[in-house]
Amino acid sequence: MTILGAMFIVSAIMTSCGGGSIQSDAKKVAELQCKAQNLMQKATTGDMSVMEESTKLASEAATLSKEMEGKYTSDSDKQKFAEILLKEMGNCN
Repeated sequence: MTILGAMFIVSAIMTSCGGGSIQSDAKKVAELQCKAQNLMQKATTGDMSVMEESTKLASEAATLSKEMEGKYTSDSDKQKFAEILLKEMGNCN
């Protein structure tokens, strides 16, 4: 996992996240993070043309996490979100 991906996982865990469904919210964040991570990996192999798109997706993931802040206030909901996010991030292609 790249440093960027790890950074967003930590930021998502540290925020209060949620929505209509913890699972769907975590999947949305994970999807953006996975896309950004995959593009970042392409950049590390020499394809620097994808850096801008990777940065944009990473920023969108961070923004989404912040928008979700406050939706779930209980520790158990925060933990569920973090667990689902980590599981979904583990499925990144």
